[in-house]
Amino acid sequence: MSPNLTVFYDSSINYDEVEEVVKELKITYELGIQSIKKRELEIITFNKARNQYDGQKLLNKLIDGENITYFLWIVNEDLYVPGRNFVFGLATQFYGAIVSFFRLESANMKIKESIHECGHILGLGHCKEVCVMQYSKNLEEAILKPTYLCWKCKAMLKEKEKKIDKNKD
Repeated sequence: MSPNLTVFYDSSINYDEVEEVVKELKITYELGIQSIKKRELEIITFNKARNQYDGQKLLNKLIDGENITYFLWIVNEDLYVPGRNFVFGLATQFYGAIVSFFRLESANMKIKESIHECGHILGLGHCKEVCVMQYSKNLEEAILKPTYLCWKCKAMLKEKEKKIDKNKD
């Protein structure tokens, strides 16, 4: 059984979009939702020279500062990580992820990237199959990948669930 997920979103995100993402996450991963809460971005992570937020710092502040696990934070600001011009999102396995809707115009893309980042939270890496877990180095590649998991990724999740269930016994 998958863990319960806490979903955060900033106030500039339409709540209907959050609900749509949550619905698709439940379907894809059979996730329970712990709660859905508003959360504003930490201004200290804003890089004025780039006019972007440092996504890794935002993610770390939530993981380290509040000791929260299994969360998805949806924001409407442009994110980057050192060495990259921008990122759609980023995740730390078994902790949490942040997804930026800033460069994602369609509801389908917002859902797709949220599913992708949640896959990382649950322990999936990037996939070479036709799969939502494919790595996208640009918007065109992100548009082309599907919204679903391939059979290999589904099997990996089932194996991880079995190991977790076995360790509980």
